[in-house]
Amino acid sequence: QQQPPPPPPLKAGLRELVFPRPLVARFLSIAHSNTQRDLETCGILAGNLKNDVFTVQELIIPEQTSTANSCTTLGEEVLFDYQDKKGLMTLGWIHTHPTQTCFMSSVDLHTHLSYQLMLAEAIAIVCAPRYDTMAIYRLTNPQGLDTIKMCRLPGFHPHQEEPPVYEQCGHVSIRTDVFYDVKDLRPRN
Repeated sequence: QQQPPPPPPLKAGLRELVFPRPLVARFLSIAHSNTQRDLETCGILAGNLKNDVFTVQELIIPEQTSTANSCTTLGEEVLFDYQDKKGLMTLGWIHTHPTQTCFMSSVDLHTHLSYQLMLAEAIAIVCAPRYDTMAIYRLTNPQGLDTIKMCRLPGFHPHQEEPPVYEQCGHVSIRTDVFYDVKDLRPRN
């Protein structure tokens, strides 16, 4: 019996996370009506770990409320129940900046902290449809994690730029050959 290949080498001390490239276009299509009204949209990136590699296998659009600068998930128990029934773990999140460029706002940094504390490899994808760009971020370790953990300021506020508190991910492989599902949990009007 042939043994599985060894896991890929660690990048920045993290396990590889495989992300399906077509998922971004699908997410932007789902977010289009909100984007047209300058409202953010968010989604959860869920998947599994196999052979020491994380793979995003599902984009879940939770019930949410949005403004031009923020998006908050609602009904999280429905989201958790759905993921539990499908055996999916949370690998990160994706959201739009309908009027701005790609960056992590202070609210984004505080949101991502909980994801990255649960899973070091968790990612935050920011899509800026107006500029046709996207970026995949994580908090720096230890600087960003420690800074955001210690910060008690609510809402939007500045964080230091040097040393940086977040960075583009070096452990993500973007591929076109990965199948994924989409589940929209928002109530139908």
